[in-house]
Order: sequence, then C-alpha cells, then structure tokens
Amino acid sequence: MSVISHPTSSATNSATNSATNSAAGTRFEERLRPTRRGWLWLPPIIVVTFLAIAPVIVPLALIAWFINVGRFWRVVVRIDDDYLWVGRRWARLATLDLTTLGRAQNTWPWRAFSRRWLGGNPIWTRDSVGIRGFDGGKPYWVSVGTDRRDEFVNLLETAVAEARERGAAWTEHARTTSPPSWHLDPWDPVRSLRWWDGTQWTGWTWPRPGGSVAPS
Repeated sequence: MSVISHPTSSATNSATNSATNSAAGTRFEERLRPTRRGWLWLPPIIVVTFLAIAPVIVPLALIAWFINVGRFWRVVVRIDDDYLWVGRRWARLATLDLTTLGRAQNTWPWRAFSRRWLGGNPIWTRDSVGIRGFDGGKPYWVSVGTDRRDEFVNLLETAVAEARERGAAWTEHARTTSPPSWHLDPWDPVRSLRWWDGTQWTGWTWPRPGGSVAPS
C-alpha cells in the first residue's frame, strides 16, 4: 500500500470542492411516477387490449400497468455537476458520448440487471432520452422517459461539456506537476482514485477510501 501523493494542495482542494459541489449542484430533476395525464393512458390500453388482442388479456395488461407504476413511483432522473442519475444508478457525465444522444430504445430484458444500464422509460411519459458512453472500457446505456425533453437535453449537453473541461484542466495541471501516482479521479472525485502515469490518466481506477491510502 502507498500513500496518495496529490499533485498540489490546491489541486486536491479543487477536486474535493468539486466533489462537494456535485452533491448539491442539481441541475435537472424529474420524477418518473405517472402524472394525471399519465393515468389517461390506462383506459385506451384496456380498450385496445380488449378489442385488438383478447378480453382475457385485459387483466394481464392491468397487472403490468400497476407493476410499472410501482416500479417507477420513486425513481428520479437527475443531472448534477458530475453525474447523471436514474434512481440509484449513475454514470459519469464526462464519459457520455453526445454523438449518440437520441431517443430511448428498447433493450434486451437481461440488461436491466446490469448496473451499467440506466433505464426508465414508462409508457406515460411524453418523450424520451437515450445516450451511451464508455467508462473504463465498459459501455454504459441511458434510456429514460421524460416530459421535459428539451430542458433535459440542453442541460445534459452543457453539463457534459463542463465536466470534460474540468477534467481536461486537471489533466493539464497534473501533466506539469505530478509524478506517477494515485490521485483523486478528475472525472469522479467523489468515489474513485485514478492512476496518473506521469504524462496522462490511465484507465486504472480504484474505489476512493475514507482515508489517504491507495492500492500499491
């Protein structure tokens, strides 16, 4: 084990302040529970199921509806200074690829069990947002419903750009002042450390401990 050698005290304070601000810097927040307008979807679903499929399927459609209501009742989509959250799952903003920004897409059922899948696209939302990214060489998918797509997209694009700028500035500072060592991850200072090889950030990360000890 080795002690973390931070680039400078000011850089450490900057990263720490960034981590603190990210917890309070909520830029966008939307609950996925159905609104009054959302409940208006239920009668058409029952009618279409009765006429186009079979009356016996109506109870199943009702059960599926209320299962989804329960599933999304407490789910909140949130953008802060460093993360995009869907419920308890999160993706670092700096890792999202804005060229993939579009609408939500259906996925393979088993992907919902992956923590790298940030999904929540109930039928009662008016629109949706989909975006992908890579973090540590692993893909992340975001696929969520929203009633405020324009606001969501505008704030997401701004937040991603700013998160990348902070990471780039931190990288430039470290390039001129820091030997190879573990440092606070400039893109995820709240949760992880990242290995600086003396010239660039690598893909090696480690969960940030409570103290100042990093892996050897």
